[in-house]
Amino acid sequence: MDNPNQKTGVIAGVIAAILAIILIAALAAITVSQNKQTKIAACEKDGRVYDEAQKSCREKTTSEKFAEKCTGSKYIDGKSYSCAELKRLGLEKAYLNNTIIKHGNTLYERGTSAEIAAGKQLGEYCLSADDAWSHIGEMRCVVFSYTQLSCSNGYCFLNEKKNYKTGFVAFFGKYNMYSWQGFQDEYKSGVSNILVCGQIKLYQGHPEIRITDPSRQVIKNPTKTNGAYAYSCKAAE
Repeated sequence: MDNPNQKTGVIAGVIAAILAIILIAALAAITVSQNKQTKIAACEKDGRVYDEAQKSCREKTTSEKFAEKCTGSKYIDGKSYSCAELKRLGLEKAYLNNTIIKHGNTLYERGTSAEIAAGKQLGEYCLSADDAWSHIGEMRCVVFSYTQLSCSNGYCFLNEKKNYKTGFVAFFGKYNMYSWQGFQDEYKSGVSNILVCGQIKLYQGHPEIRITDPSRQVIKNPTKTNGAYAYSCKAAE
């Protein structure tokens, strides 16, 4: 193969083959990239994200949704909370669902506060006075001990704390025709805990249940079942 023309032809052929391979690879890469971009666009159109490992669409995680939607700060009861702080507190889902509430200086996710562990397995369980803050609007039962009894003009109250605005309150309406002495006799002697059932409402900044029918909504000294106070408020509706 001493002919220069033959050598040139061989080299040219090799170069052409290499260029062809490079071109084919480039076209294939472009096609793969275009297909990927098409899949990414289709995922985004459905509100999902493209999973590189699975080569398919998947739902966005709570963290991804939070990072996408939480920008700047969120004001809750006049105080500013950064996205990083809400994430640190584990309130990403609550932020997305707009279910963050505040009790004192603490933020909670409504409906998912730290409740009686055993009660979660019962299906129907009662909240503590502290838990009531994060269940405003729900028909639930609350078990608490009260530090103050008071009546005025027929209205009577069982206050969890002496400063009623910082605790849970069971309110007994005037239509129950309570006198202070009668109310004190009924609820002071021998009553350590009380279960009240009804819709938890926010009144003057604190949780409250209004009692309209004590025979259906109130149980004095309730007993626990499997470690929790089990009671269905449906019976009191």
